[in-house]
Amino acid sequence: MNIKAFKFRMLTAIVFAFAAFSAAAADMPALPAGMNAVAKPVRLPAFNLATPGGGKVRADEFNGKVVVARFWATW
Repeated sequence: MNIKAFKFRMLTAIVFAFAAFSAAAADMPALPAGMNAVAKPVRLPAFNLATPGGGKVRADEFNGKVVVARFWATW
């Protein structure tokens, strides 16, 4: 395959991909600036965590705030 045919195929693939993603995005309702979609808010369960400095953090300290918790394990 020569370079001209390769460039044409790549450009065609990019155009089709952009068209597909644009069509999918057109079905989604617009959100106000700075907001992300959440299907249903989840209430934070009661828990306590130890901080690296030796203190403790309670779940109720975050009432009314958005919380992202990231837990992982190193096996």
